[in-house]
Amino acid sequence: MGALILHIDPLTRFTNDENGAVAVIVALLLTVLMGFTALGVDVAWLYKERANLQSIGDLTAVSAVATPNDATPRADYVLARNGKTSQALETLETGRFLRNPEIPPQDRFSTLPAGSDGINAVRLSLQDDAALHFARIFSNKTYVTLDRTSLATRTGAASFSLSSHILEIDGTTLNNALTQRFGAAARIGLGDMQILAGTSVNLGGLLKTLDAQTGSPSRNPAKILNATTSGGKLIAALQTVLPSQVSNALNGLQAATGSASFDVASLIGGIDTELGLTATDFLAEIDISALDVVRALVAAKAMGEGITVDAEINVPGVINAQTNLIAGEPPAHSGLIALGEKGVQLHRAAVRLKSDVKIEPNLLGNLGIGISVASVSLPLYVEAAGSTATLEQLSCNLPSPQSVAATFSTAATALHPANGTSVAALYLGTVPAGSGPINPADLGFADLLAVNIVIALPLLPAIRIPGLTIQARSHVAVGASQSETVAFTSNDIANGQTTKTFGSGNLLSNAVNGLLSPENTELRVKPGQDGLVSGLAAPIVTALLKLLPERLLTTLTQPVDAVLDATLASIGVELGAGELTLTHHHCEPIRLVR
Repeated sequence: MGALILHIDPLTRFTNDENGAVAVIVALLLTVLMGFTALGVDVAWLYKERANLQSIGDLTAVSAVATPNDATPRADYVLARNGKTSQALETLETGRFLRNPEIPPQDRFSTLPAGSDGINAVRLSLQDDAALHFARIFSNKTYVTLDRTSLATRTGAASFSLSSHILEIDGTTLNNALTQRFGAAARIGLGDMQILAGTSVNLGGLLKTLDAQTGSPSRNPAKILNATTSGGKLIAALQTVLPSQVSNALNGLQAATGSASFDVASLIGGIDTELGLTATDFLAEIDISALDVVRALVAAKAMGEGITVDAEINVPGVINAQTNLIAGEPPAHSGLIALGEKGVQLHRAAVRLKSDVKIEPNLLGNLGIGISVASVSLPLYVEAAGSTATLEQLSCNLPSPQSVAATFSTAATALHPANGTSVAALYLGTVPAGSGPINPADLGFADLLAVNIVIALPLLPAIRIPGLTIQARSHVAVGASQSETVAFTSNDIANGQTTKTFGSGNLLSNAVNGLLSPENTELRVKPGQDGLVSGLAAPIVTALLKLLPERLLTTLTQPVDAVLDATLASIGVELGAGELTLTHHHCEPIRLVR
């Protein structure tokens, strides 16, 4: 059988041949593949450039917020060090950022003009051109403009306290104050009081516990600082954070205070509670003694009425000195401790001393023929103005130990517009009822001296005028307020040197001299007795009124000074002196906020 031969058309063979098909497909798709590769390279490049621009923006914002007053030059410097010109800085805003969960994130930053108080954040926007490479085949553009925004924040604050009579009074006096306010059940054993004084309490933990006891805590935990609660809840919260053996000492006080109103700001105030978590972070850095919480409760309850302390005074030439110290604490917003930014202020409590001093009649000596002194009484009032401390400057940028961390302006508080600005004012006379500052224009005459006058007449019975009353009034303001500055350096804080004194020193002796001087003392016969001093008695009374001012100054200055000085010293009050303690210098870490 012969072989079978098939003849295939060459064209058919070519169309059916699949050899080299892949090469053809690759050749056809190569342009597209190269395009995607080029696009991928450029996209990756743009992502890298954007990340780099974000990093530079973050670094610039962090540097700028460290010293917001120099934000722009610091930003330009950082940009230059990172290969960018100042043209890349599209916008730079200073403002205030609130770490407050109650506020929507987009509303937490608000702009403030440069140099304004309250600036704690810098927001900036960078703009830069990123070059295109392979992607140019798809566009006629040679670059893409990138924008990045950065926001950095840091809040600085200080917490500080001023010396106060409430801080100085001993355990017995504090117990008397507790009894006056809340009853005998509120008393604390003196041994327990010493333990409470030596037990530290973290304010952040205490207020967090108190907030939880309200039953409806806010999303903003700092709002507890604005709350009004009860004394019972405050002491209960304190007991919760104390060891059990210490907390039991407060059982009587907790029950006695009950529903008595208490403003938390009486304990600590001044911080902007809208700062939210920043404020509570600062509170967590403050420790006080457990007894300070009790003192704050007493001070807050004393608002408007003061705490009256009786003092036993024994001075030669003084028959009796009935003295009352009325120590009115500062307004509630001033607090036992102040925590806040620039401008926050704290007042030391003012003290009013009321003293009715009975003097030995023979201390005045001979006042003239026929005049005998029956009694001498000096109704005295002393108003000691509280000291004031205002945070003037606070720095979180401390490059050296000598760098100033906090500066305070300190000055005595004006007692009354009519007094001028004085550290203290002394009054001899009668003052209006009430607990507010005394207006010198309202000062009335008070009974000073009771004398018996005997006028001998030849061949006639002597004329006797018993119980003639001489009245007096006087007022003196002493110690012009000094606007001093108290500063704490980084080295002071590191070494624990955080208490400094300021003021005008001891002014009482000069004040008493001024009070009893002839220039300031007005004398008169008591109204209604004018008829007793007519006729023959008139010259005698006139001579007496002329002699008395100088005699009062020379004979009564020393005993009066001793009475006032001893009374004020009994609770540790020194006129014109203040003691400022920086309890903490707060600077939160610089935070980047997205």
